[in-house]
Amino acid sequence: MNKPMKTLAGAILFLLSPLGLAAPQPAGEVTLLTGRGTAVSPDGVVRDLAKGAPVYSGEMVNTGVNSYLNMQFTDGGLVLLRPNSRFQIQDYSYRSAPLTLPSAAPARKSGAASGAPAAASPAEGRALFRLLKGGFRTVTGLIGKGNPDDYRVSAGVATLGIRGTDYFVYLCDAACAADPVVAANAGAGAGAGGVLVGVIRGTVFTANEAGQQIDVGEDQHVLTLPDGTQVELPFAPRFVRVDPIPNPESCAR
Repeated sequence: MNKPMKTLAGAILFLLSPLGLAAPQPAGEVTLLTGRGTAVSPDGVVRDLAKGAPVYSGEMVNTGVNSYLNMQFTDGGLVLLRPNSRFQIQDYSYRSAPLTLPSAAPARKSGAASGAPAAASPAEGRALFRLLKGGFRTVTGLIGKGNPDDYRVSAGVATLGIRGTDYFVYLCDAACAADPVVAANAGAGAGAGGVLVGVIRGTVFTANEAGQQIDVGEDQHVLTLPDGTQVELPFAPRFVRVDPIPNPESCAR
């Protein structure tokens, strides 16, 4: 084999080898962990997490008993999981926006003001998350601000979208269903298996499985029941006020 052919063959073997494959880009990293947290890859590989550990698209992130875990995503978004939670990063990608340079302008006389500064184009990305157990609080990042369809959270019987916000989500368990505020407005035990959404800042919209959508604004709380009924609570349930999820922004670094 002559030298050019050997060089080409070597390049092909390198590209096909593990070393030639591009490493997956992290979706974000852990900025706080109290207790134990794990990540499970799509093929079932489990790894323990620690502060500074990367998290990847497709992974399932889990928190143990008395364990809080905060993640900062590459678009600046933050997600803080409460204890005993299971949260899937279903599909995440983000590419920071390039600078859009101003178009060429006619030459100016000496001393004239320069043209308009470069402007950032809308960011490109997608964030699809899924809550399977427990709850979280999030401060959203750049994804979804240009196009709300780029951001979705599925949680039991409800789906959420955003306008740019700080909100929390709980999968309503027995303790949630027994809360006096929930019981008084939804019926004793009716909330079990539902989804509770509360907004600290901004606005989200939540939809049931039939596609009925309701906006949830600042200081508002909506419980979607397993049958699809959406109940607006007059104020936060007592368990949320007694044991709130910390602000992810205060745990970012």
